[in-house]
Amino acid sequence: MLALLFLSASPADTAYWYHLARKLARRIYKDSKGDYYDVQLYRDSSGVYLLYHKRWYILMPSGYKAWYRTPIALKLPDNTPDYFEEAVLRELDRQSNWKARLGEVVASASGCGLAVIGGLVAVMVSLQQ
Repeated sequence: MLALLFLSASPADTAYWYHLARKLARRIYKDSKGDYYDVQLYRDSSGVYLLYHKRWYILMPSGYKAWYRTPIALKLPDNTPDYFEEAVLRELDRQSNWKARLGEVVASASGCGLAVIGGLVAVMVSLQQ
């Protein structure tokens, strides 16, 4: 029975769901302006939905931004697997973490670069004497 289960699930199906999760994660991240912590998969008798909030703002004459949230429900196919919500959240984390990782890399590279330059200057000064 277990062998039939493995034979019935093709890798193309899994690849399709992960590709769809990646596309939806990009859209959700763009719409939610990085505040995506309320994403959830909802099932009821009418179908399967992915729920999240779209954030937008109005710029007041004083320069203050008034933020608003609009709930969005995306209808998904009825055969959506249970792991789809986790796949979307994983892709959202990947979208948000690349900026933090880039900042860490730049900071560490500049710190190492300054240390190397300082060492080279010290060597040059000691060789000149």
